[in-house]
Amino acid sequence: MNKIDLGQTFEERQVGIRGNIQKIGIPLRDLNKKELEEEIKKFLKRKQCLSLATVSPDGVPRISLLDYQSDGLDIIMASEGGEKFRNLHYSRKVAISIGFSDGTAPSEYGLTVQGEAEIFKAPDPRYLQCMMKMKPFLEEWAKAVTKISIDQAIKRAFTVRAIKVSPLKMTYMNIPDGVPLLSWERD
Repeated sequence: MNKIDLGQTFEERQVGIRGNIQKIGIPLRDLNKKELEEEIKKFLKRKQCLSLATVSPDGVPRISLLDYQSDGLDIIMASEGGEKFRNLHYSRKVAISIGFSDGTAPSEYGLTVQGEAEIFKAPDPRYLQCMMKMKPFLEEWAKAVTKISIDQAIKRAFTVRAIKVSPLKMTYMNIPDGVPLLSWERD
């Protein structure tokens, strides 16, 4: 049986990133699980979009770019449709990636999430809870889309679905803030 080359292990990557942080003179911040959770919550409050990965019943991966809001460590998105919903009907397992780099190591930060998604639509009370969390995004969206008719707005209110992802495992790194590659898992 052929052994698959997976490249560096998580631990080897972690040691390399720690070394890079020290080389560029940024103070290294080791975080315990509670501190890491707080760091991730702070990171999730930034305005940025994410990539949501789902897999179809025939094994074809799909990536969707979505805006989001957070509720603690949970990630909430809203969408009118697309193949992601067919895929989520097949499997609630998802992966999320959020990150940035300007092409230099000192600028790199990011979060990857493996989690389980739930979909809610009106009139489910959980839909309203999720949409209330999406309020800051929806307010900005409403300002940008001034030429929408009331009929279109009503239609969207009934076609939009909320997606809530609860993380099972996360990997976080924030080189500008001295946080090396760290892993979090739900208890």
